[in-house]
Amino acid sequence: VDPAQIAALLSAAPWLAGRGPSMGILSHVNGRAVGAKPAIHDAGGTLTWRDLDRRTNRLARAFDRLGIGPRDSVAAVLRNGREFVEVLVAAQKAGIAVAPLNTWATEAELRAAVESARPRLIVADHRHAESARRAAGDVPVVTTGADPGAGDPLEELFSAEADRPLFPVARRGGARIVIHTSGTTGWPKGAARDAARQGPGGLIRLLEVLPLHRRDVILIPAPLFHSFGLLALTFGMLLGATVVLPDRFDAEETLDLIEQRGVTACALVPVMLGRILGLPGRALADRDLGTLRMVLSGGSALDGPTRTRATALFGPVVYDLYGSTEAGWISVATPRDLVDRPGSVGRPIPGVEVTVVGRDGSPVGRGQVGEIVIRGEGVFDGYLDAPSDGRVATGDLGRLDAEGFLWVDGRVDDLMVIGGENVRPIEIEEVVAGVDGVEEVAAAGIPDDEYGQVPAVFVVGRASEEAILEACRSRLARYKVPRRILRRAELPRTATGKVLKGRLVGDVGKE
Repeated sequence: VDPAQIAALLSAAPWLAGRGPSMGILSHVNGRAVGAKPAIHDAGGTLTWRDLDRRTNRLARAFDRLGIGPRDSVAAVLRNGREFVEVLVAAQKAGIAVAPLNTWATEAELRAAVESARPRLIVADHRHAESARRAAGDVPVVTTGADPGAGDPLEELFSAEADRPLFPVARRGGARIVIHTSGTTGWPKGAARDAARQGPGGLIRLLEVLPLHRRDVILIPAPLFHSFGLLALTFGMLLGATVVLPDRFDAEETLDLIEQRGVTACALVPVMLGRILGLPGRALADRDLGTLRMVLSGGSALDGPTRTRATALFGPVVYDLYGSTEAGWISVATPRDLVDRPGSVGRPIPGVEVTVVGRDGSPVGRGQVGEIVIRGEGVFDGYLDAPSDGRVATGDLGRLDAEGFLWVDGRVDDLMVIGGENVRPIEIEEVVAGVDGVEEVAAAGIPDDEYGQVPAVFVVGRASEEAILEACRSRLARYKVPRRILRRAELPRTATGKVLKGRLVGDVGKE
């Protein structure tokens, strides 16, 4: 905190009192404290913090002119870029809830999300405009990112507005963000968070573990419509750092951007890390990645081999974040933790209470496996149709060791029961992932007339069936050895890299 920040915060006081803490307030503060500094580098060029603040003031006024106000919502079907940030910040300046929607979603999933969020307006990238319009029903859709010379309806919507902030008013509505869950076990649900209710305390405590600062240049290929990418953006806003936002992920382009922009921190979901590590040696040779201080991984599980190879490429700068849309951020494995306790997701973040419970809901002892349950200020407000009581059952199996480190052993729903014995898929996956030639693997139980379920592995890569079975027989109990090895060109995943095991198992029945 420096004098410029203090002065900027004082100037923002009326809006802080009128709207509560939000990214809109952070935009106001950064526009005054570090106005000439780049806020965003994206496909459209560079926006300074002053540019971003003024543009979002105009967009907030456009929302107001359209009659969209507190207690209303807007939805965004946008790829990473300035447009996503502008819609998010402008909505918060106007006290409007904003619902970022999955650009990878099917039309049916988009329609369900729109029905859940009930927006007054949808802003969509032109590449997703048709599916957005079909999903929107009677909701108007404004597009953006059209070809140069064709005009940009979003830009036209606010270009004539004044760039002064909306007058601060008594708080109605608030800085609410609705993130839709990954949908691995059904239709995505809208999980709401209100920045004014939660405050910045949780983020500040997370910064005790993640040493980010204002001078950082943060590259975010992870999708902003998911809580992991949004967390990285929020850090950039909170600190007044610079963010780099490619509109799609490309492994080689990611390395190019690190070199070209002097990136110091990078937010990647594990499948993106895997794509980078899978590049041919010539694509990795002679790369200057020395500016990187942090590689943040989150959104899905980071397996042991990927952790090891990522550390070998980037150095001891990999941080593994564990959390969920509903529970917020739960724990962080630091680079030291990755060495000392490989497989752990680190200690819980200060202020987060972790309990491991058995099937009856009562806590189990240290070292025993059960469902991970969370309490803390980072817990979401609730689904759109059901408020939260401040406690979240994550659906993950895990354990706390004697030193307080958390270990995640898969999903409760993924637990296999083989001949009456419980088998955690991660036990099989860790063995198969270590076989030379295995690029990706997922283990799941498939139906069997005799046993009810038998273990199977879905494998991407050139490893032979004999090599996979030999590794499993040497390291696993007999009943855990896969009965079937099923080859796939790729594993179906969510946008953050979680494997859709239900789809894999369902496809077996069709074969």
